[in-house]
Amino acid sequence: MPTLAAFLNLTLGISLLILATYGLRWLWVRAIPPQILAYMIAPGVAVHELSHAAACVMTGAKVHSMVLFRSDGSGEVKHGKPKLKYFGDVMISLAPLFGCTLCLVLLGLLLRSPVNFYDVRAEGVQPNQLVFVADLATLVWNDLVLFFKASALTDWRTWVFLYFAMCFTMGMAPSRQDLKNGSVGILVLCGVVLVIHVIVDRLFKADGDGPVFEFIGSMVIKLHYPFAICALSLLLCGLVYLIGMPFRQLRKRRR
Repeated sequence: MPTLAAFLNLTLGISLLILATYGLRWLWVRAIPPQILAYMIAPGVAVHELSHAAACVMTGAKVHSMVLFRSDGSGEVKHGKPKLKYFGDVMISLAPLFGCTLCLVLLGLLLRSPVNFYDVRAEGVQPNQLVFVADLATLVWNDLVLFFKASALTDWRTWVFLYFAMCFTMGMAPSRQDLKNGSVGILVLCGVVLVIHVIVDRLFKADGDGPVFEFIGSMVIKLHYPFAICALSLLLCGLVYLIGMPFRQLRKRRR
């Protein structure tokens, strides 16, 4: 698996994941009144801000202040510039994606959820981006089938997991300020990867059999997990929206 193909897979996967979380936020706001939703997603907002803070510590950026949760459903971390320039900005900006995913993994292990990391080989990563997306969609579908086959709707752990799936998928989304802060670092990182691609893939004619490529490939394809959680959150949102329809219609009639 060439360096450039792996990077394109990773970039495309993360971009689609960010778009999915933005879409979920838009849908959930229409399924539940924003004032109520703001308090319901408090755990996700807290993990979002803690992820930023953890990334600040890892990259050497000084944390000046931190607000884990506000009544409007927002939070804030004020920090200085990271010592790891550019790369640190990217880490801090995208930290909630990894922090919320990690919390979901740990929660899944604690609740023995059937949707979790399972063995996926690096061969699943494709140089063709459309094939990669198709493979990723197949894995997400397999996750959903596994969840509904192995989960009991009468089991309280199923609903606890679904609730936190909603919280953490809402918390995954980086804010516009996060993306703005990491934009320069992302461009620099893209340039570095292109240089590595030219040196490793073109000059040395690497065929992707090394351990580094295998590691990157296995991590890229595991993006199926947060996508599967987003799909569960989408299904739950649809269910909540349908249940709330009579109440919304009643409210419109009163007006």
